[in-house]
Amino acid sequence: MPKSKRDRPVTLSKTKKKGRDHKKSMVESIRQAVENYNSVFVFTVENMRNLKFKELREQLKST
Repeated sequence: MPKSKRDRPVTLSKTKKKGRDHKKSMVESIRQAVENYNSVFVFTVENMRNLKFKELREQLKST
């Protein structure tokens, strides 16, 4: 088959994929938290570019 000459999307991002190991470690840390604490809150926020959100994310990173 001949190659398609349509434009292909090009990713300009330099971020690397986190992969399966990252997901496993996140699931494991959540399971540990469930065992250690009475209640656990897990949430995700997209587009945290605000300065206050960045400060909050830095504070929560260590916990």
